Amino acid sequence: MGITATLQSPRRRVRSTGLAPGRPGPSWLALGLLLAAILAPPALILIERAVPPPLAEIDRLGRLAAKAADAVAALLAQQAATPRRAEDAPRNPAAPPATADAAPREPAAVPMPWTHLALQGVEPDLASLGAALAMLAPRDGIRIALLAPDGQVLLRSGAGTEPEQGVLVVRRAVPGWPLQVAALQAPPATPSVLPFLAVAALALLLLAGFALRWDRRIRATAAAALRDEALRRASLAESTARQRLALGAAGLGCWSWDEAADEVTWDASAAAILGWQPACLARGDALRQRLDPADAPLLQAALEQGRRSGEPTQCTLRLRATPGLPQRWIELRIQAWPGPRGILWHGVIGDATARREAEEAQQRLLHEVDHRARNALAVVQALLRLSRGEPPAGLLPRVEARIAALARAHTLLAQSRWEGADLRRLATAELNRQGPSGQRAQLAGPPVLLSPLAAQPMAMVLHELASNAARHGALAAPGGSLSLTWRWLPEGGLDLAWQETLAVPQPRGRAPAGFGTRILDATIRDQLGGRIAREWRAEGLRCSIGLPAGCLVAAPALLAAE
Repeated sequence: MGITATLQSPRRRVRSTGLAPGRPGPSWLALGLLLAAILAPPALILIERAVPPPLAEIDRLGRLAAKAADAVAALLAQQAATPRRAEDAPRNPAAPPATADAAPREPAAVPMPWTHLALQGVEPDLASLGAALAMLAPRDGIRIALLAPDGQVLLRSGAGTEPEQGVLVVRRAVPGWPLQVAALQAPPATPSVLPFLAVAALALLLLAGFALRWDRRIRATAAAALRDEALRRASLAESTARQRLALGAAGLGCWSWDEAADEVTWDASAAAILGWQPACLARGDALRQRLDPADAPLLQAALEQGRRSGEPTQCTLRLRATPGLPQRWIELRIQAWPGPRGILWHGVIGDATARREAEEAQQRLLHEVDHRARNALAVVQALLRLSRGEPPAGLLPRVEARIAALARAHTLLAQSRWEGADLRRLATAELNRQGPSGQRAQLAGPPVLLSPLAAQPMAMVLHELASNAARHGALAAPGGSLSLTWRWLPEGGLDLAWQETLAVPQPRGRAPAGFGTRILDATIRDQLGGRIAREWRAEGLRCSIGLPAGCLVAAPALLAAE
């Protein structure tokens, strides 16, 4: 039985990518970039408009507005304290000059926005207020405006009096007066953002295309990896199935031993061979406890040899004997492999009981063949000595025929692996050697298996009886017949009756004792320990032979099977 070591190959894991093979689908990254390219321009515009100004600019405008409010309040207070003379008032060139006796005129009308100041007795000097605002306004795009309580622009630095929509406006009240000063941050002349938005959108589109291509490549790689993994798993499953089939056909089981952890694992076949529970763990000494104590050194020697050489080693061991059951043998083939914590032993185990029994039977057979060969040579030597008294003309054919009878018995024994020879087959073979006349013989009796010790002697006896009948008895002339019957004796043993019936009855008498008679007597009585009786009747010879139980096989299993 050939045994080969098997190893479990570690399984290679593939990280899951979350992608189904063969189904590319949309790329979330590419979709995100496309959406960003579409929404980025309006979002940037909204962000630009919604971003609040810096706090430092607000603080600057607030300080400037407060300073201007204080200056306006001071000017208005000064104008209120110094009444304006008539000659200082601006005149209308078309009006006639004033005279001494002229009647007094009502004061000049103040523009409508300043009416609330006129009610307080103040006629503002617009030129001085405008000059003050112009002096306070810086030249970096900031303007200062004087506002009425309702928000109407009264004065401002720069040309025009229309309110300006500034990006940033900070207002401060004029102390003591119903007026407000506003500092306005004019919108800067910024370049258009459309080119930037176009470039950004184009860049996002390019990134989206690259991301889509990259995503497709990743998906193709993942699909190929999944296909490779599926093929590898299918190949591994097929290899495992073939291995299991081969091990099952050979009657082998796998087992492993982690020497560092002192743990032994095995499969169902190994468990059945050793009588263990399947799919369990055991210590390393569990196998030693299952073995015959006399064979424990053999296992240890095999382990030491495998540890030194690193090559597979094999040993045949006996299992511990169980009362009432035959001895069982196992065969181990193991190999040492370096592991992360120490030596790992992997191997196979097989039931070697049948092989050991066959080897022992073969040894017995060889001894039996050797013994039978020596006996055959001794019989041939005896035949030659006893044949010296026969006529020289017929000596050679008769010796050859007797040796051929021994050879036929030997062939029957070899066919049965030297367990015995069938009496019916032995008798039929000897009668058929006599030619067509042998077909007139009738055989009757139960199945009988002659022991190896009695097969060749009985072949010689049947040969002498058949050749005598063919030359001088019932088979010598047409019309004669012959019958051979046998039966089991109650006390054990076998009784055979050889009855010849001549075609023409002869007078009763007794035939002279020749060479064949001496062979019959010497074989039955001396060699087999049986009995033989001959009676010459008018119708022919009647011979009765009795064989002891030792010449028969107790349980003719081969005959029962046939």
